[in-house]
Amino acid sequence: MSAAIDVLDTLAITQSRLTSALPTPVRPWNGMTGLSGRANLIYGPRGVGKTSLLLRQAMRTKGRYLSMDHPALYTATLYEWVNLLFERGIQAVYLDEIHAARNWSQDLKALYDAWPGKTIWASGSNSLLLSSGVGDLSRRFLGIRMPLLSFREFLVLRGFEDFGLQTDFEPDPLWVRRVHDACPVLSLFEEYLKTGFRPFFVEGVEDYPDKCLQTVQKTILADIPALLPAISQNHFRLMNAVLGYLAQSPIPVLQVNSLCREWNLGKEKLYGLLHAMEQTGILRLLRHPTDHTAMSVGAKIFLADPSLYQVLGGKEGNTREAFVACALESAGHRVNAAKDETAADFIIDGRITLEVGGQRKARKRADLVIRDGADFPAPGIVPLWILGFLW
Repeated sequence: MSAAIDVLDTLAITQSRLTSALPTPVRPWNGMTGLSGRANLIYGPRGVGKTSLLLRQAMRTKGRYLSMDHPALYTATLYEWVNLLFERGIQAVYLDEIHAARNWSQDLKALYDAWPGKTIWASGSNSLLLSSGVGDLSRRFLGIRMPLLSFREFLVLRGFEDFGLQTDFEPDPLWVRRVHDACPVLSLFEEYLKTGFRPFFVEGVEDYPDKCLQTVQKTILADIPALLPAISQNHFRLMNAVLGYLAQSPIPVLQVNSLCREWNLGKEKLYGLLHAMEQTGILRLLRHPTDHTAMSVGAKIFLADPSLYQVLGGKEGNTREAFVACALESAGHRVNAAKDETAADFIIDGRITLEVGGQRKARKRADLVIRDGADFPAPGIVPLWILGFLW
């Protein structure tokens, strides 16, 4: 018991150190309004601010923060550590990297039932494992996903006001004018596309590419093996090659047969790797509306973080389309690749067709044109930057 208390006391000092280093201002994540007071399970890509959120909540409630991937915590179960904290009078615990703990779902359920007056928040980066755990805990814990940063949030972290959410593709012209009067929108949006999807830029833009790549590598090496235990060095190399292929390819597709031959693996294994990369927030696969095949590469496949195209020296056109897909899915829309690419690029919620392109992009037959480089909207034309306020 004394050894366990010593560990918790040491981690309390670590918590104080981490809390004192928290950056300001705070990410204005709209999902905070949907969290319950007592029990939440927050999941999403690495590096988007889940740890900062837990540390701030722990500071606000005088609770305790534990990162469950800390080596000292492997000597006992999740239940035992949290139970000890509650026995010592702690009212709230905030558990990071929860999927690193064995039997985490069962232990959270048991803790919730054993301590009805206590607050338990947990977070992690492995979306598939966590979302399956939410199913087990759905009557007790509210599961919510924290996405990549929006342009709205990027501006707040850069010191500008919060201009609020826009739920319409055609916003109020007065709102558009207010944003333009307050900041150089187009130049800031260009910065955002390059270095703004994770809050690393707060500590220095020059380190953003390295931190982005480190985050992706940690996801590949630490999170994906939890989904696919039978994984080899060849598979790790293949996943990195996929990132390079997609960044450099003029069209967002992968040649399955070619990859299987080159890397000496079967289609089923390739599909499994791509699915794991999708579930851990590295890739975004878009399918045609009628494609319900579980194991496929879809019709279009993007890097989930659009800034990775810049980091990897990729194509501007793919960055645009990747951002549109990212923005719409982060806002809760269903996004499909259009079957007829001569008519549109995307189909939104099964009914709205979108075409995406540069400043002189023609309308074709799509309902709306999403245009990069446009500063103000026009009938049927939506500036790309406005989608950054959907979430």
